[in-house]
Amino acid sequence: MRLLRKIVNYFGHAAVASWSSPAAGTILGAMLPDFESMSGARVAATEDREVAAGIELHHATDAAFHKLPAATALMRELDERLAAAGCARGPRLAVAHVGVELLLDGVLVDEHVYAEAFTRAIAHDAAITWRDANDGARFAALLARMRAYGVPYDLRRVDAIVQRLARILGHRPLLAPSPDDLRAIATALAEHKPRVDVAADTILRALRAALHA
Repeated sequence: MRLLRKIVNYFGHAAVASWSSPAAGTILGAMLPDFESMSGARVAATEDREVAAGIELHHATDAAFHKLPAATALMRELDERLAAAGCARGPRLAVAHVGVELLLDGVLVDEHVYAEAFTRAIAHDAAITWRDANDGARFAALLARMRAYGVPYDLRRVDAIVQRLARILGHRPLLAPSPDDLRAIATALAEHKPRVDVAADTILRALRAALHA
């Protein structure tokens, strides 16, 4: 599920990066591994120290988050809800993980500080060396779409999260949800959202402590 994690939770990485630095480059760097996966572009190097620091923070954040008992408990609970709703094993395993992260991002987008940090980051033009000749154009196209769309406020809504999951998983044969699976996912996420809303502050405090340990 590593690739799925990189695809979906870029806003959360922007929020976490804003704790340690207001620099747009650092916040962009914290989202950059996700953006690589989304665009197909690959970073060879960057001369921007802030961006490099953000990339390091991204990996540290992932490592810390996936060890938090509060986060892993929410994932287990969502897996149980999905199973009870009749979701097939492949999409169930994927959604149990990334569904929690998307629900958390739906909480984070309501924080003005995080929304402002995200907006500044995607407006930042970083000095990046790409692996392939077309990677710069791929990344530029992704950033243009991000800038046009703005803060992903749609993550507040379960139906929008289900639509995102359908797009993300749809072209993966082992993970692609059927129409029945999507209905089960919608039911499980709607039931689980209040739990994530309540647990969000605890998870963020624990993550902040883990990153500063």
